[in-house]
Amino acid sequence: MENITEVVFGDSLCHEIKISKFSKNNTIIKFDPLFSICDLSNIDKHTLTLNDEYCSLINSELSYDISNTYSLKNIINDLEESIKNNNKIRIWTTHKQIDSYLMFLYVCNYFSNIDSYLYVLFSDEFDKECYSPSCMNENELEELSKLEHRLTKEEIKKYSNEWKEIINDNLDMRIIENNKVKSVTFDYYNDIILNKLNELGEVKMVSLVGRLMSDIHLYDTVFTYLIYRLIKEEKIIVTGKDERYWKSIIKTKKEEI
Repeated sequence: MENITEVVFGDSLCHEIKISKFSKNNTIIKFDPLFSICDLSNIDKHTLTLNDEYCSLINSELSYDISNTYSLKNIINDLEESIKNNNKIRIWTTHKQIDSYLMFLYVCNYFSNIDSYLYVLFSDEFDKECYSPSCMNENELEELSKLEHRLTKEEIKKYSNEWKEIINDNLDMRIIENNKVKSVTFDYYNDIILNKLNELGEVKMVSLVGRLMSDIHLYDTVFTYLIYRLIKEEKIIVTGKDERYWKSIIKTKKEEI
């Protein structure tokens, strides 16, 4: 029987694959750091660093408990154990969701000089409207598993080089735009956020975040932080503060003029 290691991003996909019949007894390695907004300067030591201001906001206002540093060393140890056992390593990802795709590039870079059985599954190759495998149910994931593709050495090298370019940029954020990874500053989405808020008028922050997420595949906490920055810059004002931060009512500053 073939030994398979499933590499996934996030709790949702991890749970779905863990309980599925088609991957029963397979080893699962789960990533969950936000590669999209981490500082990548220490990634050669398999360490990611989150912005202190972002962590403070998320921990104090949204009642999360996150650290500003994230070590990938345990994940690397698990990958090395899979290599030692000659496991087939299967990465579940997408071209549409930035953190999942960056996980894929990171793993490809790690394997760039290692002989391995490395496979990939892209959810958007199963359904072009499916932006992440975490949106799929067990039956859909089983169908997707039939589309697995073993990566050639040339492909691994290509993806590894893409990862290295991203590290060299190391700006505030990484996004997917026009099917390509792009490194940007935190203010990149300012106009889009302000225009959407102008369109909606005076609304709860969560409503604005929801509308933004329907067009741009970033996490809710990231959009909440970007809105927080605009509040600090007084481009957005809070007209009704709620103890649950994301339910505070906001509008653009120019509406007061």
